[in-house]
Amino acid sequence: MITDITPPPIEPITLEAAKLFLRLDDDVEDTLISDLIQNAREQVETLCRQTLIERPQRVTLTPPFNRVLYLNIAPIKSVTDLTLHLTNGDEEILPSATLKINLRAAPVSIQKQTLGLWSWHSRSDIASVTVDVVAGYGETPDDIPMPLRQAMLLLIGQGYEHRSGKDLPGIPMMVDALVMPYRSLKL
Repeated sequence: MITDITPPPIEPITLEAAKLFLRLDDDVEDTLISDLIQNAREQVETLCRQTLIERPQRVTLTPPFNRVLYLNIAPIKSVTDLTLHLTNGDEEILPSATLKINLRAAPVSIQKQTLGLWSWHSRSDIASVTVDVVAGYGETPDDIPMPLRQAMLLLIGQGYEHRSGKDLPGIPMMVDALVMPYRSLKL
């Protein structure tokens, strides 16, 4: 499970860009359009397991564990913390000096420097592992690949067209085509 530690400071599509795409001049539905922008970002991030705007996130993994932990989110800039949550309620923070973190791998992999008897894959007292990361393409909308922003605009247009909530169609084929090259497989 992936959760935001801090929500994104901005959205990949500005309100003005969305209104221009929808050909709206007035400010009557700005709140609705802002909600559609957020919803479109969340849909695109879920579809392709990518984080668009750079921000801190937490990946929670549950047993069984392999010797290598794989993080099914991209692009990851850094791994800031790895915590073992034990069944008795205690926590163990693993220092990053004891870990081999491969940020160039797809998906990013983490393993212990030395595999000993008490690594996470051989312990039965671990309830979950949380990994805090900084992920995202960048801090501005211009850092995000254009096809992902275009997919968001199509989802915003579809949401606006079907704002009554009746007969809401599925994901448009064009959105699928735009996000396909950015999808990462879940391991």
